[in-house]
Amino acid sequence: MSLVPLKDILGELSEAMQENCSQLPQNRTPAMVYTLAKGAADIHDGAVNSLRPSLPPTKEIACAAGCSHCCHLPVVTEAITVLRLAHYIRTNFSPEAIEALRTRIAARQAQLLPLDSASRRHFRQACPLLENNQCSAYEARPLICRSFNSFDESACRTEILEKANDFYMEGYPLPFEIGSALTRGMVSGLSSAGYRDAQLDLAAALGVALDRADAAEAWLAGEDIFANSLVA
Repeated sequence: MSLVPLKDILGELSEAMQENCSQLPQNRTPAMVYTLAKGAADIHDGAVNSLRPSLPPTKEIACAAGCSHCCHLPVVTEAITVLRLAHYIRTNFSPEAIEALRTRIAARQAQLLPLDSASRRHFRQACPLLENNQCSAYEARPLICRSFNSFDESACRTEILEKANDFYMEGYPLPFEIGSALTRGMVSGLSSAGYRDAQLDLAAALGVALDRADAAEAWLAGEDIFANSLVA
């Protein structure tokens, strides 16, 4: 690999994502929305795998299948990610599994909605997509979920689950930096195309997208379907 500075690579990834998303008005279809979100995930994973040999983690990453402490944090993500995730669920889950998921989302929202903003920051509950300590929609998980990692499993358990603190978790920065660059490009590109892609609470927004079979079409038409899912 050529010795290109990481900041230049991140800039190129952000610009590429911005350009991809700015093309949405020329192909205003749900399929294009899903393609853009999947493309961001694929670029993220490919870039991490490509850059890791030259920019390896300084310690062993503690994350492994069955470790789900971070899946109890509120997840903030983007509209096209939520729409792709809802499509993935409709395509791959049974009707019974979808109904069970919607029930878990509704139960979570009933607990979250009465809380003030400070209490919401410390709200800890398993993501509705978590089953048997594994993500039931792992293939379509958001960029932030692909990016998060830790060098210390016990620290995650203590800080996330036991203390519910605001914290900084020491981990491998490369996935997070790539995810952040792609998110910036995505938001900028969609904004230039006339679409608002603000920060959304994953569970709340996913509930909306699953309740509406026409969610992607409505969002493409400019309807603010995620107005009640915004994160302050």
